[in-house]
Amino acid sequence: MSADVENMLCNVLRTEEFSLQVDESTLPQNEALLLAYVRFIKEGKLVQELLFARELLTDTRGESIFRTVQDFFKEKEIPLTNVIAVATDGAPPMLGRHRGFLSYLKKRISVDLASPRFSSH
Repeated sequence: MSADVENMLCNVLRTEEFSLQVDESTLPQNEALLLAYVRFIKEGKLVQELLFARELLTDTRGESIFRTVQDFFKEKEIPLTNVIAVATDGAPPMLGRHRGFLSYLKKRISVDLASPRFSSH
């Protein structure tokens, strides 16, 4: 993603509420990639954009996924509190009650998140 496009997207996300969709994928050489998409309303229209694709350097546990998302949000100065819904594939690293990505996110924000599941495969 070009720096200009990323900056424009992050500027929107700093001030607007949005939904977040995250999915982890394992690549051929046993590398793990985390993809994050956002959806928000702009000028009365639903917009969906790729937010980032980042390698998970250590493992694919919920805590590692959360830290990757949190680090990106901190780096780009996007408040986690702007996330109003999270969509995942329903795998334990995403939805685990105590150690899933969603449980770590819920500990950081005080809003009840909508968390629909999707099939990405």
